[in-house]
Amino acid sequence: MRLDSGLKQIYWATYGRSAGHLRLGGLAFPDISGIVSRLPFFPAIVIAAVLCPVLISRDYLNLSQAWKLRGLSAQRDPIPPERFYWVSQKPRLRRIMLIFGIFSAFSWCNAVVLPASSEVGLASIVGWLNALVGILTLSRVISAAILFFKASQWFDAMSPKFVGLLRHAMYKLSDNYEYLGPKKRDPEKEKVY
Repeated sequence: MRLDSGLKQIYWATYGRSAGHLRLGGLAFPDISGIVSRLPFFPAIVIAAVLCPVLISRDYLNLSQAWKLRGLSAQRDPIPPERFYWVSQKPRLRRIMLIFGIFSAFSWCNAVVLPASSEVGLASIVGWLNALVGILTLSRVISAAILFFKASQWFDAMSPKFVGLLRHAMYKLSDNYEYLGPKKRDPEKEKVY
């Protein structure tokens, strides 16, 4: 395929701009990583980066099972008992995110003040305990938030509110009704309950 000179110029200008951004990011990364690696609580950050994804996935599965939302992973529409439970579960899940978010912020602030460093001392041990609490509470916040957003979308495509606002904006920009996304309920399923 041959490109005319105008298309070549647009392509190379766009490519050059993108490549320049990548080079700037590549140059900034060693500087930022050097600064972060010199922080006294850097070992706690590394441990959190390794443990959090594992804890989040495990906690998400446990939460979805405990809150009786296993239908999310089955890729099916919610049945009425799940929808009825969700009305009372939604505020409780928000409360869990808020409480554990506050605990996570305080424990990470304490881990910064009393650094969880590789040295052995009372301040470091307390810092490691704070980092451990921060890792556990952060993983609970993230897994609860993922469950909240997935379940909210599962029950109503327009919730949470900012997702609904984004869907309305996308609908107005494109006139595509799929962005509004309310699903029709199966009347046979509703009659059973």
